[in-house]
Amino acid sequence: MSTFLLEIVTPVQVAFTSLVEMVTVPSADGTLGILPRHISLFSQLVEGELKIKTGKDELYLAIGGGFIEVTKEKVMILVTRAVNALQLNEQEIVEAKQRAEIALKNKPSGASLVSVQTLLQQSITDLKILRRRKLHH
Repeated sequence: MSTFLLEIVTPVQVAFTSLVEMVTVPSADGTLGILPRHISLFSQLVEGELKIKTGKDELYLAIGGGFIEVTKEKVMILVTRAVNALQLNEQEIVEAKQRAEIALKNKPSGASLVSVQTLLQQSITDLKILRRRKLHH
């Protein structure tokens, strides 16, 4: 099967770079599946689950919002975060979600509100991904 170069970059690191057969990403318009020789594309990504397929292996990442660019040479994904689903810790996520919910009750504003809302949304996304992974294993 043919492959393409996939690079996933966050503000702090290159989270992934390898030849892959397929990547599935959560876009603002729904889930996008990218295969080799896909047409050129630039699209906004939303927080959610990214799936990478190489041979019989599948890798799942929890990603933050960002962008995907598909060119003839490679697929570049720029996101605010990218965490391997296997590294998600349910207890830590539940505790973070609870902290965010408590903080929201104090009616924060400005940057504090954005920070708390981001933490809550990441926690909800991570829990969905974690629980879906448990169902498949």
